[in-house]
Amino acid sequence: MEIFKNRNVLVTGGSGGIGREICRTMAHAGANILIFSRNEEKGKRVVDELRNDGRKAEFFQTDIGDSESINFSVSRVREQIGSIDVLINNAAISGFMGPVTTTPVEELQSVLNVNLVGAFQLARDFLPGMINNKFGRIINISSVASRVNPVNSATYNISKAGLDALTKSLSREAASYGITVNSIAPGLILTDRIVNSRLPGLAEKSGNSEEDILRAITCQSDTQKLTTETEIAELVLFLCSNGAGNITGEVINLSGGY
Repeated sequence: MEIFKNRNVLVTGGSGGIGREICRTMAHAGANILIFSRNEEKGKRVVDELRNDGRKAEFFQTDIGDSESINFSVSRVREQIGSIDVLINNAAISGFMGPVTTTPVEELQSVLNVNLVGAFQLARDFLPGMINNKFGRIINISSVASRVNPVNSATYNISKAGLDALTKSLSREAASYGITVNSIAPGLILTDRIVNSRLPGLAEKSGNSEEDILRAITCQSDTQKLTTETEIAELVLFLCSNGAGNITGEVINLSGGY
């Protein structure tokens, strides 16, 4: 059932991992998909996949950590599409891994630019259109890291805690216009970014193997399972639906009880 037919859904970091699965799920529900991502090759591959399946999709090469790049892509969306109905702030980087005492300030700023400032800028730019339409959904893909604060990950932890604060601030400002704003906080998910960057970093800093790190994290959840990209995408689909119209300002943990 195409419950989102003719709805415009913007997904940052939609070229892979969680973002790609969100794009697929929302497209199959009838949404028109807009992807903001740095990776042109992967982004266009997702667009081609969706179009070959009879869906509508567009790619806008965008560096979410660069305000000018965001400005350019937002202008293009307004010219070509108009307003958007759903904003999924999914783009993120893992950033520097190590104790605060050895973390360069520039590394913190780099992570904040992508994980928090970019999300703030996009919400600021697209919220007026949602207000005018009296409908909107903003979903920020956060992390349990904002709550459990893994060691040697201060830059990432701080960025996700800030993202949750943005969620709560936006929800209070937008609720009276029929707009909901929520965070989804998954536990560890084996996306390419996690496998290639975050997991090796955790292993190096702890002195344990990647397998031991993965086993320890899995055992910390009540379900003894890692969250999947599909589970996140299905929760996004629900939060965007009319049935979730009274859920706002929430940080929803999707981590098997971790």
